[in-house]
Parts: sequence; C-alpha cells; structure tokens
Amino acid sequence: MIKAIIVDDEYNAIKNLAWEIERFCDDVKVIDTFTDPIEAISAINYLKPDCVFLDIEMPEMDGF
Repeated sequence: MIKAIIVDDEYNAIKNLAWEIERFCDDVKVIDTFTDPIEAISAINYLKPDCVFLDIEMPEMDGF
C-alpha cells in the first residue's frame, strides 16, 4: 500500500483528489491532507509518506 498526503490551499481540490484516489487507485491510501504548507512540511517529516500530491501554487509558498 502506498501512503500519500495531499497538500493544497483549496479544500475542494483536496476533496476531489482524495475522491479520485479512493475510487481509482486501490493501492494508494491518503493518510492525511493539509491546506497549510508549513503544517504539511512537519507532517511529511513525521509521517514519512511514500507520495505527496502537492499544489505548486499556494499563497504562502509554492510547492517547489
């Protein structure tokens, strides 16, 4: 099972992507989601996901 985190400043984008992953990707489990990129950085270091779905255009910082 691939552990994934979704990071996006738009809640609806997170909700839509999580639904798509749940419906079409049996081997991917979304373990957490974040709208705040600073929180996401801490969680990524703590949770150590296999995959991060990351919005590259966010108000506070970009995905790069």
